[in-house]
Amino acid sequence: MNSRLYAERKQTGSLLLFIGPFLIVFAVFFLYPLARGVVLSFTDWNGIERTAAFNGIQNYVELFTDDNRFLHSLWITFIFTACTVVISNFVSLLLAVVIESGTKFKNTLRTLFFLPYIFSLVVVGFTWKIMYIEIVPDIAKLSKLLQFLNLDYIGNPYLALYSVIIMNIWFGIGYYLIIYLAGIQTIDSSVMEAASIDGAVGWRRFSSITVPLLMPSISICVFTSITGSLKIFDAIFVLTGGGPGYSTESIALNIYYEAFGTANRFGYGMAKSVVLGAVILIISYFQLKFFSSREVEA
Repeated sequence: MNSRLYAERKQTGSLLLFIGPFLIVFAVFFLYPLARGVVLSFTDWNGIERTAAFNGIQNYVELFTDDNRFLHSLWITFIFTACTVVISNFVSLLLAVVIESGTKFKNTLRTLFFLPYIFSLVVVGFTWKIMYIEIVPDIAKLSKLLQFLNLDYIGNPYLALYSVIIMNIWFGIGYYLIIYLAGIQTIDSSVMEAASIDGAVGWRRFSSITVPLLMPSISICVFTSITGSLKIFDAIFVLTGGGPGYSTESIALNIYYEAFGTANRFGYGMAKSVVLGAVILIISYFQLKFFSSREVEA
């Protein structure tokens, strides 16, 4: 009995020895800043002074009742997230099915589609900014049939947001494509052959066989795209800076300007950060729950 207890304690000690360094780093660089940020969200700290006055829930009351800019940025973020998640995953899944169905040059196509993802989104943002301002208008001058391309993509408040969405979709498609390709390759070929024998071909086989069996991959891609889109900052910051006006200002960008801009309202910015974190947690929870139930059914 003593030897068994000793063995269990030794095993537990070894486990703690291995995970201990990670837990310490995780607590110091994530849990503590997270808890500290929540505490600061109930203060009026300006991010500079050593002391901060506690103001209760005043920050939260203000951002929901007297901050139209924040509510607007919330709406912009939801539009950006909805468009990016739906289009990115649909196009990536469609491309994965086409590439894996027997298209030549599979490896080349995978590489080309994944290539943009290896670059920093800041570099991609500057590249697309040049393209929107210089290259696309020059292309439009080549023919009268291309005059519809001569638009103010990032200066028009009605087009700027969709210009950012297009850039972000182009950037992320390759990443989701690789995940979907890996998922398709794990599907047993005998299942597809049996479906074909039973008369399930084309769209019917795709919707009834391929999609249900790809639910784990779809869940990962949708989760990643949702969390990434809700936190979007660098692409918008580089391409439009949140303008023109506030037509492309996301929540993350709004928080940045509030905490580190001329306002220096770090405590108020932290309150917005807490709200953003809560929104991400709630949406992610229901998304994972929804897709996990579909995985069981599949």
